[in-house]
Amino acid sequence: MVTRAGAWSPDLRAKVVRSGRARDLTELSPAVRRLFPIAHEISAEQHLRIQAAFQAHVDNAVSKTINLPAEATVSQVKGAYRRAFELGCKGITVYRHGAKAGQVLTPVESSPACPACRSPVDARPRPEG
Repeated sequence: MVTRAGAWSPDLRAKVVRSGRARDLTELSPAVRRLFPIAHEISAEQHLRIQAAFQAHVDNAVSKTINLPAEATVSQVKGAYRRAFELGCKGITVYRHGAKAGQVLTPVESSPACPACRSPVDARPRPEG
C-alpha cells in the first residue's frame, strides 16, 4: 500500500492525475512503482493470462480488453485470438492503440511504455473483409 511506504501526498496525487500513471514518479520506490502499470505497460500475454484466470471461474464470457500497440500487425492480432483459445478463454476483446479517434485510453503525457501515445490519434480506414 502506498501509504505504508510513506509516499502518499496531495502533491503526488496531483502528479498521478496529471500524467495518468505512477510508474514514472521517482518519488516512489521501484518496488512500489511496479505495482501500478497502465494498460499499455502490460504485455498482450499478461492481459490474456489475467482474462483466462478470471474466466476459468465464471460461466459467462467476461471480457477485458487485450491492449496492443499501434504498430501491432494482423499476425499479432490473430496470435492474440489463437493464444486466447489455447488458454481456454470464452471470449476476448482486442484493441489496437490508435485504431479509433477519440479512444477511451488516451494518456495525457507521453511515456516510453507507449511511444504511439506521443502523437495525436490518426484514424485509418478499415480494410475490407
